[in-house]
Amino acid sequence: MDYRRNEAKEHARARMKGIWAAALQPFREDLSIDEAGMRSNIRHWVEDLGIDGLFISGKQGEYFSMSVEERKRAFEIAVDATHGTGAGTVMSCSDQNMDA
Repeated sequence: MDYRRNEAKEHARARMKGIWAAALQPFREDLSIDEAGMRSNIRHWVEDLGIDGLFISGKQGEYFSMSVEERKRAFEIAVDATHGTGAGTVMSCSDQNMDA
């Protein structure tokens, strides 16, 4: 982070401008992450629709069914897919599911 906790709101207001959307997570029939589908969706949202930023693994329904490793992989894909586009990403790092 390039800001302190007490500067978070100011940092967000300066950088989180435009249209931000919650990104739905695509899965294959075997319930693994559809990486190609995710990249395709991100490309469409950013390039075709002009979305300025994406919330990855937010509080949509699939978040709670994903393992920590799946969430980390989704974060990596999103960062890679938005690299050089100017679009931002916000990752959810809140409560965890039970991988029992």
